[in-house]
Amino acid sequence: MFQVSALPGAIACLVLGSTGCMVGPDPTPPTSVNPDSWHEELVEGVSRERVDPGAWWKRFDDPMLVELIAVAERKNLDLRTAASRIREARSRYGIAAADLYPQITAGGEAEFTAGNQLSNPAFGAERTNLYSADLDFGWEIDVWGKVRRSMQAAEFDVLAEIENSRDLLITVRAEVARSYMEGRSLQGQIKALRSIIEAQSETLSLAKKQYRQGVVTDFSVLQAEAQLQTAEAKLPSLQYELAAAVNRLSVLLAEPAGPLLARFAATAEEFGVPLPPDTIAVGIPADVIRRRPDIRAAERTLGAAAANIGVAEASLYPSLRLTGQGGYSSTEFDQLVSPGNLGGLLGIQINWPIFTAGRLRSVVDVRNEQAYQALLSYESTVLNAIADVETALVAYGSSIREQTRLSKAEASYDRAATLATDRLARGVSDLESLLNLERELLAVQQELAVVNGQVASNAVGLYKALGGSWNIEENTLDVTAAAGTAEDAG
Repeated sequence: MFQVSALPGAIACLVLGSTGCMVGPDPTPPTSVNPDSWHEELVEGVSRERVDPGAWWKRFDDPMLVELIAVAERKNLDLRTAASRIREARSRYGIAAADLYPQITAGGEAEFTAGNQLSNPAFGAERTNLYSADLDFGWEIDVWGKVRRSMQAAEFDVLAEIENSRDLLITVRAEVARSYMEGRSLQGQIKALRSIIEAQSETLSLAKKQYRQGVVTDFSVLQAEAQLQTAEAKLPSLQYELAAAVNRLSVLLAEPAGPLLARFAATAEEFGVPLPPDTIAVGIPADVIRRRPDIRAAERTLGAAAANIGVAEASLYPSLRLTGQGGYSSTEFDQLVSPGNLGGLLGIQINWPIFTAGRLRSVVDVRNEQAYQALLSYESTVLNAIADVETALVAYGSSIREQTRLSKAEASYDRAATLATDRLARGVSDLESLLNLERELLAVQQELAVVNGQVASNAVGLYKALGGSWNIEENTLDVTAAAGTAEDAG
C-alpha cells in the first residue's frame, strides 16, 4: 500500500528548491468496510441509539462500586505504568526533534609545561603556559525531511501510547466491576445456600419427629440428612471463590486484600449484585470504530509506520551538513579573548551513499512491509472490535432471558415447597416430595444467583466492547500533561 518510489519525491524537492518538502508517503487515516447494523437481535433494554456510555459504572447505582473504580484509577499499577510510557514517548519525541536544530559544544583547555634544567643549565628551566577556549558547531540541513518524518513518527507513537492508556483504563474499570460483581454474586449464592440449609435442617427435624411417631421410615431420615450434608459441603468452595474474587480485586486496587474482604462481609446485607441500567445504547458499528481506543491506537501505529518509510527513503539521498570550529588560544590567560587570538574555520559536508550493496534500499523495503503489516493489524483490530460487540450482545441477551426464566422457576418452586411443608406437617403429603422440591429449589436459587452476576458482568462486558468511557479528564492520572505537545486526538 505504501510502496512508492523515492526518486519522484526527491526530484520534486530539487525542482521546487524548498527545504520544506519531505520524501515518503504522507500518513493518511485508513478506511474499512463495516456493517451498517448489528446482526444480533437486541433484547429489551438495549437500544440502537448512539453510543454515549459516559461514566457507565455510576449507572449501576452502587456507591461502593463507584468508590472502588475511583481507587483503581488512582492507584492501579498498570495505569501508572501506562502514564510512564506516555512520558517516555514524549521524551523520544524530544530526542527526534533535537536533530532539527544545530548542535553546539563548548570546551576549554589549559596546558602547563616546564623545560629540563639539565638540558641547558646556563639558562635555567623554560616554562610555557597555553590556554584555549573553543566552540564546535554542526548542523545537518533537513533537505529531504528525514528529521521531520522522524518527528512525525515519534508524535504518532505518543498518540498511540495515549490510546493504549485509554484502552487500559477501560479494561481496569471493567475488571474492577466484574470482580466486584462476582464477589457480590458469590455472596448471594452463599446467602441462598444458607437459607436452603436452614430449611433443610427444619425438614430433617420434622423427619426425625415423624420417624419417632412411626409415620416415616429411617430411610427418609437418612435421605434428609444426606441432602443437608450435601448442601453444607458446598459452602467452603463458595467461600474460597469469594476470597479469590476479592483477592483479584485487591490487586487491581493495589491494596491488601484483608480490609477489603472484611468490608465485603460487613456490607453483604446492604449491597447485592448491582442491577444494570434499564437501557444500554449500542449505536451502530461505525460508532464503535470511532470510540474504541484499541482501533485508534492501531491507526496511530500505522501512521508511525508510514512516517518511517520517509525516514528510510531520505537516507538514499545526499545529506548536507554545516560544520564550524573556532575559539581563542593564548599563552596569557588575561589575554585569552583578545581579537588577535581568535581563529576558526567553517565547512560544508556533503555525503551521498553511492554504493551500499542494496542495504539502504532494503531498509526502505523493510519499512514498507512494516507499514503493510500495521495496516493488516488495523483491519484485524476493527474486525475483532465488531466481533467483540456482537459476542457481548449475545452474552447479555442470553443472560437476560435465562434470568427471566429462572426467576419464574424460583417463584414456582418456592411456593410449591411452602405448600409441601404445610401439607407434610398436617400429614397430607409425604417427605419424599418435600425433599425433591427443596433439592430443585436449591439448584434454581444457586443458578439464579450465578446468572444475576452474569447479567451484571455481561452488561459491563458490553460497555467495554462498545469502547467504554476513556475521556482523559475522567482519569485521575495526569496523562494529558504526560502527552506534552503531541496532539490529543480524543
